[in-house]
Amino acid sequence: MNDPFLYLFLAILTGIATIPFGISLIKRRKDIFEPICWASAFFLLLFVVRAVFDLTLGSAFISPPFDERTAHAFTLAVLYLIPSLICFLIGYYSNLGYDIARAFPSLPLNWRNERVTILLPLLISVGLTSQFLLIQYLGGLSNYLDDKQHTLTEPGQGYWAAGVSLIPLAFGVALTRCLVDKNGWIVTYLVLLPLVLALGLISGSKAAFLGPFLAMLVSVHYLRRRVNLGVIILFALLAILVFPLFNLYRQVGTIDRMVETIDQLPNSFYGNDLPPEEVGELLVRSALSRFLGIDSLTYIIRDTPDIMDFQYGHTVLGAVLAWVPRQVWADKPVGFAQLFGETYLGHIFYGTGTAAAPTLLGEAYLNWHIGGMVVLALLCGVLVRCSYAYLIEQQFGQPAVFLYSCIFLHLFTFWERSIDGIVVATLTLLSQAVVVILLVGGRSLPKESFLHDALQLRQASNGPSGNK
Repeated sequence: MNDPFLYLFLAILTGIATIPFGISLIKRRKDIFEPICWASAFFLLLFVVRAVFDLTLGSAFISPPFDERTAHAFTLAVLYLIPSLICFLIGYYSNLGYDIARAFPSLPLNWRNERVTILLPLLISVGLTSQFLLIQYLGGLSNYLDDKQHTLTEPGQGYWAAGVSLIPLAFGVALTRCLVDKNGWIVTYLVLLPLVLALGLISGSKAAFLGPFLAMLVSVHYLRRRVNLGVIILFALLAILVFPLFNLYRQVGTIDRMVETIDQLPNSFYGNDLPPEEVGELLVRSALSRFLGIDSLTYIIRDTPDIMDFQYGHTVLGAVLAWVPRQVWADKPVGFAQLFGETYLGHIFYGTGTAAAPTLLGEAYLNWHIGGMVVLALLCGVLVRCSYAYLIEQQFGQPAVFLYSCIFLHLFTFWERSIDGIVVATLTLLSQAVVVILLVGGRSLPKESFLHDALQLRQASNGPSGNK
């Protein structure tokens, strides 16, 4: 790629994406869990770091030397991302998100301990029952553990998975109660934490395994003590170490083959098979293997309307159809992520049942061209700001922090999701968490808890409520 405009566009995109970090540095009240920095960092990973990776090492999707059509689409993708990111930042830093948040009713301020004591066993029981039924639906424990190629792509498991997600919700309630009231630490750390980690591990999902760690950091930050940057770096290192293991588990399909492969790695790394530079390249490829970002957007720009016509909102219908159980409608259309993988990336994903990440902006382009990208990015900025303003800047107490810790991952990973995927996943989680809050949320807050929480939230807050 000798086009100087491409590298100019990448430099401009990088500079715009770093603006939130600069704003955060000059703020008097800094909050390390304000979602704008996380969303900008994830954007950089998907569309800048991945672009550099494609231009240098290359991937199974895009690899140099680029043909003329791919090179043109790649450059256009980077160019279109510039106004999209600008609109996202405008939406976030405008007052619209904060004003919308003010219109929502206030959340309860604390948990009712007697109700929590009743609810936790109920959530755990329903979650474990759902996990058992999910395993049986997928062919039994042996198939569930040793055939991840099948169990991660089998349709019709959405509602069982939603039931299993009640256990992480129970952990979130117990954790926020324990941090403030110092009540139930045995259930929280010796029962629920090992349980959610074990379920996340056998699920084969990196988000299911890492999510509880991130929820703990968010909850501790707002309810106990501020988390510093060093802890975030440790979490990032954990994620980097976990990604290759989960990728290997998915690729080889069985635990036995995974163990055999790991046993062979030292001989390859430290023997004469691989020189150090190839070992480093292998690690980079493993870490970036799932972040398709710029690849998906390039394919969509290059092959639309040749492979698929502009949809003008048709793909968004999946967010409505997804709620119908496949057990009721056996021929229900697949989600757009899987359709995208089988059409635009058919040479890799066709027939596998695997859902590829189309990116939110890529799907917006497929529907409404560049106009869809900038409008949807603007809307995302408003919604992310509204979530942070409502739960952190304008609320105090355990339920608000609990809800924020539940959705925090969605507030920055939305870039790589399909529209129907992010809508269904977020609405499912929100509805479950809100029901939990309505069932066990209190109406008043003990004086000592109010003073403790208010102080922590004021120190973390960047908004007008920080002056209350």
